[in-house]
Amino acid sequence: MERRDYILDEIRKFGQMVLGLMGKLQRLKENALYHTAYSMADQEFESEAGFSLRMLSEMDRENLEAFLRNHPELSVENLELLADLMIEISDDPGCNQKNFLSVARILIEMATERDKTWSAERIGKLAFIEGKQLAV
Repeated sequence: MERRDYILDEIRKFGQMVLGLMGKLQRLKENALYHTAYSMADQEFESEAGFSLRMLSEMDRENLEAFLRNHPELSVENLELLADLMIEISDDPGCNQKNFLSVARILIEMATERDKTWSAERIGKLAFIEGKQLAV
């Protein structure tokens, strides 16, 4: 019972951390300070989650899936939040947009596989990612 409570708490904390980062990114964007967003988000993410966004962006699908299997805090909802964060950061000139969008795509596909449900929102995100990738 304690292990289950710990995992549920970790899932909740991870989701809150990602939502907080998304809010900070939005404020930076509104204040025309978006050029500092990626480095701030990556540092804060690494200190809170124990791994960096840059590290995730450099993984291929197989390594990413293996890595994420070892992180129970990454529920379906948190995979989607992490994908949203990767999409948001992909506009920053300091990151490799192609890699970030590829990882976001993999995260959404993994969420769909785990959830075993069809989601119009996920389909829309995948289409958005594909459109951005074609524009690159």
